[in-house]
Amino acid sequence: MKKWIVILMVLLTGCEEQIPWDLQNKDVMTLIVDGMITNERKAHRVTLTLPVTELNKVPLPVTGALVAITDGDTVYVLKEYPPGSGNYYTDSTVQGVIDKIYYLYIKIDNHEFTSDAARMVPVEPLERFEARQVHENPALYEIIYRESRDPSMLQVYMDWSYLVSPDQKSKAKAWVRYYTLKSIDVNELFKPAAEQVVFPAGTYIYRRKLSLSSSYQSFLRSLMMETEWKGGVFDVLPANVKTNMHSGALGFFAACSVVTDTLVFQP
Repeated sequence: MKKWIVILMVLLTGCEEQIPWDLQNKDVMTLIVDGMITNERKAHRVTLTLPVTELNKVPLPVTGALVAITDGDTVYVLKEYPPGSGNYYTDSTVQGVIDKIYYLYIKIDNHEFTSDAARMVPVEPLERFEARQVHENPALYEIIYRESRDPSMLQVYMDWSYLVSPDQKSKAKAWVRYYTLKSIDVNELFKPAAEQVVFPAGTYIYRRKLSLSSSYQSFLRSLMMETEWKGGVFDVLPANVKTNMHSGALGFFAACSVVTDTLVFQP
């Protein structure tokens, strides 16, 4: 980890003089981090916000930060776009590599934040897409989800807007997300029923499956217990969501491998 901080400073300052780094901040700043790098060739995003103290309050973006991702050999400096948004992106040509380890570095004024090592683990191919008719309305279908063989997150986007009238297009899209976690939590077994998403034949289906490291699974499990799994039979007392960030930052920086597919659903 020390190696990449040195590399970062050389690239950003071009100074030959050795610079000591003290990551122990005198004034603690709480920062919320949501970031990921994948094996896709694209602009990878890291979002920085301030914590909220009220329910449903919109978090304020953290702007003007220095944000960088490194694998120990190469440093990718992110740029904020649009300015003032709190969203920071790598160049669009950046592509992560499976089995490599990545770190996130953030500097805001005199505050510095770093992540734990995030290893990009492999992901298995997508399973066959399956859907069944909705009993109450046979013209519509719902997804049959079967857990993956590997720990993963599956994002499914559905679009049938080309099948409806112009005034209905905004309501003719949907998305759903599924998790396969390595260990079973009692809250997961008795979680509240998820909202049913239905769609007609001819719907465009885009699926994106992401690998989950053991630490990312722990983060997601703790997040679900405080959000989507709340209201189940075995609720737990509120607790802090796990994080792999340091020096007062919360949230998670993940490295995931991804596989995708696109299809037009026909029963």
